[in-house]
Amino acid sequence: AAMAANPADPNKVLRTAFRASDDGFDMAQTTNYYSGWIVDAILETLVSYDYMARPVKLVGKAAEAVPEPENDGKSYTFHIRKGKYFSADPAFKGVRRELTAQDFEYTIKRIIDPKNRAPSSGFIEGKIVGLDALAKAAQASGKFDYDAKVAGLQVLDRYTLKITLNQPDLNFLYFMAYNSFAA
Repeated sequence: AAMAANPADPNKVLRTAFRASDDGFDMAQTTNYYSGWIVDAILETLVSYDYMARPVKLVGKAAEAVPEPENDGKSYTFHIRKGKYFSADPAFKGVRRELTAQDFEYTIKRIIDPKNRAPSSGFIEGKIVGLDALAKAAQASGKFDYDAKVAGLQVLDRYTLKITLNQPDLNFLYFMAYNSFAA
């Protein structure tokens, strides 16, 4: 099974109090514990942890499955689950929009955009082919080009994202489970 079975009754409501306030839900700009707690409930990473498994392991979340490392751990191809939608929102002209591979490409680019000064940028700096050059160009020009093609971030089709790294990294999938990379 791609996801662990959820034993919780979805009709029940859990109310909890935070000891401190969140500081927004843009994970490109915060690492606040309480913000992250809420983001974990409303956004999805490509992969996540199956905390019930022993030992703990990664499972697909927005991705259909955890991809097998390709090219000795230098490339990973994620197949996005079809039928996952954002809520109807004014950002989407009040219409639900399906989650796509391009949403994750955008999320990764936002983390490396120098304007955002993302606390989690260190997870991907120096890792993805061509991404640092795009960030360096944005640093020089003052504008990040979100439409620029990045060799290491290939949207192969609506539901497929291939990430190619500068060098093999078998820990890379664990970075993709971090909520800063959620869409």
